[in-house]
Amino acid sequence: MYSNLSPEDEYTTKVERIIGENTDLTRDLENWMTKLPQSLRSVPIIYLALPGSHDSFTSIINRSCEVSPDSEKILQELHWLICLRGLMSQWTKTQGFSVNEQLKSGIRYFDLRVTTKKCNPNLFFCHGLYSFEVTGVLHDIATFLETHTQEIVILDCQHFYGFTQETHAILMQTITKIYGTKLLPYSDHMDHLSLDYMTKQFRYQVIVIYRSDAARFGQPLLWPSASFPNPWADTINPNVLFNKLDKGIKERSPEVAFITQCILTPNFTDILSNLFNTLKQKLAVEFEDLRTGWVSKQIPGRGGINIVIGDFVDLSDNLFTKTVINLNLKLLSDLPKPLQTVVTINGYNRY
Repeated sequence: MYSNLSPEDEYTTKVERIIGENTDLTRDLENWMTKLPQSLRSVPIIYLALPGSHDSFTSIINRSCEVSPDSEKILQELHWLICLRGLMSQWTKTQGFSVNEQLKSGIRYFDLRVTTKKCNPNLFFCHGLYSFEVTGVLHDIATFLETHTQEIVILDCQHFYGFTQETHAILMQTITKIYGTKLLPYSDHMDHLSLDYMTKQFRYQVIVIYRSDAARFGQPLLWPSASFPNPWADTINPNVLFNKLDKGIKERSPEVAFITQCILTPNFTDILSNLFNTLKQKLAVEFEDLRTGWVSKQIPGRGGINIVIGDFVDLSDNLFTKTVINLNLKLLSDLPKPLQTVVTINGYNRY
């Protein structure tokens, strides 16, 4: 039937014949969860492929931002140097999109780094430098969910700086006040948590991970670290990164979620040797082809990929996000296995 087609065109034709308009799950990124085929909305979310952003709320970081407590002590002492803050902003800004732009472009997992600020009662997001005020961002997410009732988000409160038990209490109270009945209560098993279960049966839309012992007792609406393992490769070498990511997925527990950090991480020496470059150019733009190639060959489902996070998720018209979301096509029954070819780019294998 397909004898006159190339192998690639034959594969595409088979896919289109089997799943029709669902060939691309990213035609409406703002509502991609809502428009998933029913069979995918019934899959536990720990087996779906979900796109997320790393250090999610850094898009406004620039040289005018103040140095935050997560920076090295020497950098905090030299906070008055504008040129230093300018250099820091080139290597601490990890996203180009605001929270609203990320939500509309399909991002559904957010990495929260929260800090206090001297002489200011508010809490802020940070990554070397101060970024957005926390409450405003949380409200923006709540507003989005009000008009997108079949979408969910995962908020990962991952790092806390300058926190006391009282500060933790304030943040936890703020979260529960803003999201209220939208918060999915903690459960020691996750294989029943599908999109339909959350949004249609109970109208839950928010999962909050709180990686601190401050939430260990008396916080049934916050999820512990053990439910969302988040290993960090801590390398600038793509081959080392991919090997560690492959190993992590292979060894993941099928009983809980799993976060894959598809990011390159520079150390101080790496930054010094690239003073006139930026994290975006060196570790996102130049890495994008390899990142897309690695993600595209992953398979979701039990024992497969789950949440995948990256830097500068807006690159190439949201290519990272689209690639992750479309991995879910592989979960549809009768879908033929995709073709895989290997091309070598700059010494690295791209699939």
